[in-house]
Amino acid sequence: MITPQAALALDRLCFDAAAIAVYGSSGFIAWVAPKRLGASLANASHALIATAGLLAVFATLAWLPLEAATSGESWRSAVDGDTLSALLFDTGIGKAWLVRLALSLLLLAILLWRSAGLMRLAVSALLLAGLALTGHARMDQGLRGVLHMLNDSVHLLSGGAWLGALVMLPACLARLHDPLLGADARSALQRFSSAGHLAVALVIATGVLNTILTLQRWPTDFTSTYQFLLATKIVLVIAMTGLALINRYVLVPRRMTRWLRNSTFTELALGAGALALVATFGLLDPA
Repeated sequence: MITPQAALALDRLCFDAAAIAVYGSSGFIAWVAPKRLGASLANASHALIATAGLLAVFATLAWLPLEAATSGESWRSAVDGDTLSALLFDTGIGKAWLVRLALSLLLLAILLWRSAGLMRLAVSALLLAGLALTGHARMDQGLRGVLHMLNDSVHLLSGGAWLGALVMLPACLARLHDPLLGADARSALQRFSSAGHLAVALVIATGVLNTILTLQRWPTDFTSTYQFLLATKIVLVIAMTGLALINRYVLVPRRMTRWLRNSTFTELALGAGALALVATFGLLDPA
């Protein structure tokens, strides 16, 4: 039988993936794609984004009982009123969960309003950045705690912009040979490649700072499960960065569409692996 901690890690993975899909795809449509292409992508991806929004709500609803079960080391704690009440009203995790629930419900309501793209982007950004409230940053106090939380938020938003925008890339590539949208699709690819430099740079810089603030050392002690999983995530991010550079400087200029599509799916698979690792080691003691 699955343990409460494994179920919580799976729930975190579902939430992270859903929030990133909504945030990154909304950013691609609003800022990267020219207006006509953005409208086409928004229509084509509406069901996918709505499903991601719904998944974010379900994952949020499951999060608190799973936290209770993990804290109590028993599935009974997931339905114990006293445990849930104490977790909800007496801990930072409970307060962060209330904020997350309100934002996820607001996002779901906004998804019903198709023309509210910028509002969807803003709310999904808050939902994603709010994960910093329940991460390892909350272990620090005072100015260090504020710095750690802000850095973690920037890490989440830059990584989400990179990975989430990749969700839109196959649909964009499919329009390269469209007589009406081909020029817009080529323009979007150039913009995404350029914006990707900033996103990747922020992911790496904030990731290094997060490691320093959390561990005060590099993750080289592989007898620690936390450090082993963190080091594995770093390897995956390095591989994604290598693919992004190949895309930007080799595949996009030469318009090697088939290779670019395969590279995009590979990046998405590596990104999913990185998210699974984060969802798991985020529950572990860094020591």
